[in-house]
Amino acid sequence: MQKRELTNYSLFLYSFPRDMAPKDKVKFLREFFGYHISKNGKSYSYGGLLKKLGGTKISNSSFLVPPRNNKIIEAYLQSRGVDFVVKE
Repeated sequence: MQKRELTNYSLFLYSFPRDMAPKDKVKFLREFFGYHISKNGKSYSYGGLLKKLGGTKISNSSFLVPPRNNKIIEAYLQSRGVDFVVKE
């Protein structure tokens, strides 16, 4: 039996304030999670901040991030006015 190395992650739960404009929500989602677009028969993918920092999206309102990147994620979420809770 092979031994697997376990990795710690921090769970972030986020929500948008009620007064946040829809365009700001979409801007955040695209910057943070990235997006995929098909145009003229070609496909383009743009990776977001989460992918660059080694994170994984869990659901519509949660994601996992390696603990070493918590401060970066927290600063980004605060700068965008997104409410969040961290569970380590």
